[in-house]
Amino acid sequence: MVVDPGKVHYGIARIDLHLPGIDSLKGKRALLNRAKAALLAELGVSVAEVGAQEMWQRAVLGVAVAASTATGVDRVLDRLTAVIERDPRVEVLGISDLADALDEGPAAHEPPRPGTPPSANPDT
Repeated sequence: MVVDPGKVHYGIARIDLHLPGIDSLKGKRALLNRAKAALLAELGVSVAEVGAQEMWQRAVLGVAVAASTATGVDRVLDRLTAVIERDPRVEVLGISDLADALDEGPAAHEPPRPGTPPSANPDT
């Protein structure tokens, strides 16, 4: 496998959830905290609740992952539903995701601007 130096592969996902047995926001938060912890522990992703925050039985999670290869990102995105649905109290209604890559930017090859403090230039 050839890894392109300086290329960042990333993926983001929006996960719509139904939490049928939940009857309070406190119960919802506890359940979502467990789901977010499982995603972090098993897949190493960043997770945030991004929608339906005042609805007891609905939630929308935003997930982000970065890797050195597109395959690494795809593997993580493909496993999101399985990890979340291990808890029978959580039902995934839908997932939309996007994967892309960023090449090494031009700033990596430019000299520091005059007056830029040394701590602002990561290459020094």
